Amino acid sequence: MIRRLALVISIAVLSAVAFAPKAGAVPATQDVTFNGTVVGVCTFTGTTAGALVNQNNNAWVEASTGSTIGNIGTAAQTTVNCTSGGQLAVSAPVKVAAPANFTDTIKQAVVYDGTNFSSSTGTAFDTAGWAKPTTALTIPANTNRTLNVAAIIGVNNVSSGVPVGTYNYKVTLTATPN
Repeated sequence: MIRRLALVISIAVLSAVAFAPKAGAVPATQDVTFNGTVVGVCTFTGTTAGALVNQNNNAWVEASTGSTIGNIGTAAQTTVNCTSGGQLAVSAPVKVAAPANFTDTIKQAVVYDGTNFSSSTGTAFDTAGWAKPTTALTIPANTNRTLNVAAIIGVNNVSSGVPVGTYNYKVTLTATPN
């Protein structure tokens, strides 16, 4: 009987320990934060090259048709989109290839968005059609803006023609998001 009593007491003690509330348990909490920076992005799409042409024995080559500033050659075209809006600037044409005896004293590019013009810095080709402001174009946020890019390279007010050969110049457009 003592054994049974000891067994019953042992079971009672173990049951009390097993089902006793956990004294002193304190929940732990932790805040988790999320951070991030969203930056504006500008992208160019649908870019087509322009075609430089010489006309009427002029001392320059030009790619302007489609830009409303000239009617020789074909202006390049591209579309820009800036997620936060932005500013677009144009560089002067840079020679990639041209005949060695071609004089390119004046190198000018003009970008045109349908209403506004922006010209590369430096000497304007003339005081008429190519005299455009050098301030950057404003690009509205999340709007595809189609741009014509015209270029003229050579010497103005001279009728000497240009050397026969291949002419390749590049213009850099820089779109800076707001």
